[in-house]
Amino acid sequence: MPIFVLLRQKKMTSTTVFLFALVLSDTLILFSSALPGWVLHTWDINTLSVSNPGCKTIYFIACYSIHLSSWLIVADTLERTACVLFPHKVRLGCSPRNAGLIIDTIVLAVFGINIILLVIFDVNGYNGGRCGPSTKEYYDLFVYVYRWIDFTLTFGVPFPLLVIGNVIIVVQLARSRSRRQRMNISGKARDTCPVSILMIALCVLFLVTMTPVSVCFVNFPYLREKLLALESVDPYTSLYDSAYIDFLFGVATLVSYFNYTFKSAIYVFSGSKFCAELRSLLCCKATHGTRLFGS
Repeated sequence: MPIFVLLRQKKMTSTTVFLFALVLSDTLILFSSALPGWVLHTWDINTLSVSNPGCKTIYFIACYSIHLSSWLIVADTLERTACVLFPHKVRLGCSPRNAGLIIDTIVLAVFGINIILLVIFDVNGYNGGRCGPSTKEYYDLFVYVYRWIDFTLTFGVPFPLLVIGNVIIVVQLARSRSRRQRMNISGKARDTCPVSILMIALCVLFLVTMTPVSVCFVNFPYLREKLLALESVDPYTSLYDSAYIDFLFGVATLVSYFNYTFKSAIYVFSGSKFCAELRSLLCCKATHGTRLFGS
């Protein structure tokens, strides 16, 4: 639904451009990661094992879109931070064209980092005979190198940047509001409380939903090595621990889907103009080209 509302806009702002790209990337994540898992558990069809191109493509899109989503929200947050710190230069720097250039740069950089997945993955993987790294060397590269790259791109670097950017936004908006009140500026002042709450909510959502899966994804190979060593000594305990770890990883993955499902909704439904545009869409009314998000 957010995609259709955004497509109705005749005048795009930089925030709208970032949001549109973010919605697309989150949708790709749900289709390439959540949907194959649902098909597997519902109809017992492993879409990753149907063909070798399908194995490579689905896994690549899943990892690629996850990294893209994290850095798109970082780029949007940093752009908002710049607009708050330098409000008089908003029209020069925070433009839809510059937003498009930033998105293109992120897309190409993330593509270059993840293209290795198209090389190392195979439908007959080295470990377990399923979609995965094709050789022992590729397996070690994926497990002990790529997983840390994935953690860095998905959570390790984006989260501190989100915290710093959002703290600056909230502090600057609070100072601006306080300055207006001290100077007794006439006219209706903009209420910054909703924006502050929105920024905090996005940070909390990212922290709560992405921390468990990021930690599990990094630690899973090392836990698996311990379980393999335990299997020769105590097979029953090893089997129990393995099932418990798989359960925790499944729960953590499911929780991460909430981030991609509700992040865009929090962004767009927080604006009254979006709600008005949504009502116009549902009532089949023509749009007048108003902007959902101001600079």
